[in-house]
Amino acid sequence: MTLTLYRVNTAGQNINNLDPNNLIAFNATTDVNTHNAFITEYRAASTIGIGNNQAAEQDLGDHQDLGAIEFLYVLNGFISKRNQAIADDNFITIMKKWDEENKTNTNFFHGRFGIQIEDFPNYDLAPIGTGDTQIGLIWKGIDWNPLDYQKNPLRADFQIQLIVDKGDGT
Repeated sequence: MTLTLYRVNTAGQNINNLDPNNLIAFNATTDVNTHNAFITEYRAASTIGIGNNQAAEQDLGDHQDLGAIEFLYVLNGFISKRNQAIADDNFITIMKKWDEENKTNTNFFHGRFGIQIEDFPNYDLAPIGTGDTQIGLIWKGIDWNPLDYQKNPLRADFQIQLIVDKGDGT
């Protein structure tokens, strides 16, 4: 299963025409003895708002569906050979850059990130920066856990969180 996470910068860019520093194809290989990127688990999760009905005429225990609140992607994985020399094409360097730089820009107000999941295509999302259907993923954050010295070769475990922004508050 290949999962591709990518970042667009200008109108017209998509998963097929990006430079290598704006795209990571996780699980493209099974070789953990060289510097590679892997996803071990992913989740696509929606959150629906449910509130207690506080209307005077209703029972206080009644619940009310308030609609979609957010849709979130959570990617758990690791980078093998984390001690690879720092370079522009180093996966840790790329993800650190993505974490530090702007998550939106003037071409993509609702997120610059897209995702393509080979074995779960119903949840692929390509950023759209124009028209009435603007949508994108916003990089919410990354948590690194590179402190496991027992694994050989050294690896850096991570969790990436991305949130869908449709431009309509969801």
